[in-house]
Amino acid sequence: MRRVWLLLIFAAALTLWLWRLPSGTVAENENGGTNHSAAPGYVASGAELIDTNAEGQPEFRLVAERIEQPWPAADVELTSPRFSYAGETEWTLTAERGVLAQSNEQVFLTGDVLATAARTGQPPWQIRTYSLDADLLHKQLDTKADVAMVWGRNRLWMSGLHADIKADRLQLTSPINGEFSHR
Repeated sequence: MRRVWLLLIFAAALTLWLWRLPSGTVAENENGGTNHSAAPGYVASGAELIDTNAEGQPEFRLVAERIEQPWPAADVELTSPRFSYAGETEWTLTAERGVLAQSNEQVFLTGDVLATAARTGQPPWQIRTYSLDADLLHKQLDTKADVAMVWGRNRLWMSGLHADIKADRLQLTSPINGEFSHR
């Protein structure tokens, strides 16, 4: 009987000790790597992030159905992201998913990506692709994937493009097929 009580006391002490461990501690796994499951991350639903320039004016805006960062140093995962860049030409980027890389301020968009460039007095350009990389710092867009571009009743098909939002320049990086309307 005495053994049972000693085992129960030992089990209770062990449980209390394990329960009192700091919850923010990042444990190492059996391979010596970091186990990030113990570190807190965050999840935001229906979130909006706004980046401003030196004058305090909005430079780009991110709205997403869900923003998730599994642990503090991880890339940020985006569900249904929508980026808007303000400027002479207003760019809007939407996709099914995205990843915001913490290390280099890049956004990797995938799944039914639509980039729209709108300028006052001109029909908007719509660019569709499966994947698009956006450099937030240098304001550049790149893809090597197949691209369909529509403005008014004109259409182009190609593989790859480079857009420099700051310079207001779009460069197509492969042979082009297209249809142009004269009306």
